[in-house]
Amino acid sequence: MSDSPRREPSPRTVAPSADPVISRSERLLTIGQVVDQLKPEFLDLSITKVRYLEDRGLLTPQRTPGRYRKYSSSDVRRLRMILTLQRDEYLPLDVIRQRVERGTASVLGQPMHPSAPLAASTHVLKREEPSYTWDEAREAAGVSEELLRTLTEYRLIDRPLQATGVQLTESDVEVARICELLARFGVEPRNLRLLYSSVEREAALLEQVATPNLRSTHPDKREYGEKMLEDLGALLSQLLHLLLYKELRRLLS
Repeated sequence: MSDSPRREPSPRTVAPSADPVISRSERLLTIGQVVDQLKPEFLDLSITKVRYLEDRGLLTPQRTPGRYRKYSSSDVRRLRMILTLQRDEYLPLDVIRQRVERGTASVLGQPMHPSAPLAASTHVLKREEPSYTWDEAREAAGVSEELLRTLTEYRLIDRPLQATGVQLTESDVEVARICELLARFGVEPRNLRLLYSSVEREAALLEQVATPNLRSTHPDKREYGEKMLEDLGALLSQLLHLLLYKELRRLLS
């Protein structure tokens, strides 16, 4: 797959010498060279997967004036750390981002604690997600063709509309990646059907509360409805997180 510009948020464009952290003499790598360098350690690594990590904000490579990615040695070290955390500790990307930014690559052996979940945000809820073809999504998530199709059958990811082309979202890719990690522990997609049904019920509850304001023709009321949806989503997410934590703690007692 060539390293040509595609549908994604535009990161900063800087000349290699403009970054004070990077030596003028350092040889920057293309995305293909980075994949070739790390692939012996991470066999499922692909250009699509590296681009996906960039879409999620875990990588910020420099760009040439022609919009080609250029990776420094620190970018490669960061990518290696991210991939290691994915492979060895099965961590979600949001947790990996926090871990990498703090410079703490491992917390194995630390006690489990109810860390606060990410709050919902209307910015996140309303932003346009990058789209992926079926093969791009499969490569970025690092999952098999069979698993991806199974996830559509159980409605854990959106079923692509064949009439308009196969397009999956960034959220679909992350769901597929997490489901693949769960499958390593014997938690199959069929075991997650009740989870999806529960999510639908919770979303319906929030819709019932917020819809009158969301459908208002008055801008202030619509804005209030969006903020209400944001707050309700964050509260419900935190409640579900804490209830799950309590049940897991019982298993350890």
